[in-house]
Amino acid sequence: MNDDLILGLDPSSTVIGYAFKQANKVGPEGLVEAGLIKPDTKQLGEPESFWRIIDMCKLIESLLLEYIPRTILVEWTKGKVGKRRHHGNGAGLAVYGCGVGGIGMYVYKYSFDLKARFVPILENDWTRGVPKKNRQAAIASEYQQYDPAADPGGDIADAIGLVDWWLREQLVK
Repeated sequence: MNDDLILGLDPSSTVIGYAFKQANKVGPEGLVEAGLIKPDTKQLGEPESFWRIIDMCKLIESLLLEYIPRTILVEWTKGKVGKRRHHGNGAGLAVYGCGVGGIGMYVYKYSFDLKARFVPILENDWTRGVPKKNRQAAIASEYQQYDPAADPGGDIADAIGLVDWWLREQLVK
């Protein structure tokens, strides 16, 4: 286990934002790697949403085994995503919930294998209702290495922001 690493995940049923940060550094100097986990939708069978979620779990597994974080933070849903998201492409509330739940449970299981702490965090607890594009702009202003153009949904920004919020909360305690 890498005692210095925290993994933040912003899961959904279509893409996952992730960020690995050093545990003792809030801000840009602690960022080790951040990116998007996107499934290969060309190779998926039916039901496509199920196999898309499974593919993302496999991709997360490879990152977990490569970095072996000591703490894994997962943004957990309050259940407010509607069919209008993603232009109705199978990411309504039920499929979104399956994505977040499936990915959360998969990573939870791996946390035991890796002897890592698993922390689900309700979305509104850390975002405090700030709109996603505002959170993304804040990350872009602080992190020069963050490219908003490569993160159209703000998922990478949310993974980074989730870890920074959690680190600040730990400092307060």
